[in-house]
Amino acid sequence: MKQQRILPLSTALLAGFAALPAQADLEVTPYGSLRIQTEAVSVDQAQPGEDDSYTGLRDAYSRLGVNANYNDFEHFDISATVEFPINSARLRAEDPTFFQKGYQGNSKPRVADITVAHDRFGSVRAGTQWLAYYNTVAYPLDFFSSFYSGYATQASFRRDALTYKTPNMRGLTATVSAVDLTNEGGTSYLDTMQYALSYAINDDLAVGIGYQDSEQDSAKKADQAGISASWAPGNWRFAAKVEQLLTNDDTVQDDDPVTYNLLGSYSWAQYTLRAMVAHGEESDEGDAFFQGDSAQVGLDYRHTENLKFFAEYFYEELSYAIYTPNTNAEEFPNTYTLAPYQTESDGQVFTVGMRFDF
Repeated sequence: MKQQRILPLSTALLAGFAALPAQADLEVTPYGSLRIQTEAVSVDQAQPGEDDSYTGLRDAYSRLGVNANYNDFEHFDISATVEFPINSARLRAEDPTFFQKGYQGNSKPRVADITVAHDRFGSVRAGTQWLAYYNTVAYPLDFFSSFYSGYATQASFRRDALTYKTPNMRGLTATVSAVDLTNEGGTSYLDTMQYALSYAINDDLAVGIGYQDSEQDSAKKADQAGISASWAPGNWRFAAKVEQLLTNDDTVQDDDPVTYNLLGSYSWAQYTLRAMVAHGEESDEGDAFFQGDSAQVGLDYRHTENLKFFAEYFYEELSYAIYTPNTNAEEFPNTYTLAPYQTESDGQVFTVGMRFDF
């Protein structure tokens, strides 16, 4: 029932688009992405009943969506997006990470939002959306092609939110967002505030800072603060971020853990080579999902504009991202990791896959 607070707004406005006059400047564009990989996985010691290694298929964030734009007004535009996750390895409409299961259900839309953008006053977005803190702090390093992209962060990716973003002021933009982080697990619906500031210094260099005020007195959720920077001279690209959880639970012993990431990539012809190292301080803070050391190396080959092949190696010191071969929504999160959650596993993955965008 909780997701009905914002999602019906998205549905109603999409229906409104369909009812616009025929001469209105309305564009409706379907899109999608099929992403699948085969992987060889190993850990030091698996969960009871699981093998220490396996080879199998895993989806790498396939999705299917539609975007509608209405640009017939003089000073502002309206757009709407509805996008569903597709688990291509299981032929189901579900998030392959199963992160959504604990929020509003694993088959809910990845995105279902409405945006009104004014040419002078910025934009307002309502609905299920990518979050301001993630976009500013974590996204600059979330560039790998496999299922294992984006795990080395404490940030939430998508939630119901109401977001205001300023217009671009000589490279500077600010964002304020009210977020339903815990699906009413705390004190109110839009229970968390996120603030972000990004500055594109020039075409090659950008920096961003973000802060999350979780405002969860009952749940004692940690606040978050982070900073990121990216630099792209020529064929090179470098990015780094530092995040810190700000503990609100007095019972936590190892409070305020910090996460560090460093990414570099080089592109030539149709190839892109990437490498990233990350470290999350170990802590008994419940919101410190990523802990320990992590490393990732990947090579992409763009065969055509729409078709890309990739090969990657992923390592995690403490179990978090490497799932069992048969993880499903019913079991998540009790036994979803191949090694016991956040135990020393020295998990490794070799994976090759393809991505087709349409």
